[in-house]
Amino acid sequence: MTPAAILYPAIAMFALTLGVILSLGLARYRAIHGGDVRISYFRTYDQGSQPKHLHLLARHVQNHFEVPPLFYIGVILTFVSGSVTTLSVILAWLFVAARCVHSYIHLGSNNVSRRFATFGVSLTFLAGLWLTLLYSLITASPLRG
Repeated sequence: MTPAAILYPAIAMFALTLGVILSLGLARYRAIHGGDVRISYFRTYDQGSQPKHLHLLARHVQNHFEVPPLFYIGVILTFVSGSVTTLSVILAWLFVAARCVHSYIHLGSNNVSRRFATFGVSLTFLAGLWLTLLYSLITASPLRG
């Protein structure tokens, strides 16, 4: 397996994040031009209110800057340390898949129980990625006795 294989899930995660950011921008544009929200609301976010769907979408975008940075760091450290394995690549793809499902649920039915379960599954894959990295570093360490 080529070490660059670990970078593709990171690119896919970036694409998902960029997609939701662009969706938020488009939704805000439409809401402003449709008269659903005043543009002045976005100066400080405390002058008036925004429609619930915009709040939900904005909260979802914020989600992409909470746990996913730990994914990006794990991917980068796995890559630069030469610790890329088939398992680490699979775990990275599974994390991205779980985050896609999380987005689908959050922006669709928004079933909190399913969303939370999917979040937990994605955290499990992320922890697996980090544990795989740790194992690789420990077993490759010249300090190992």
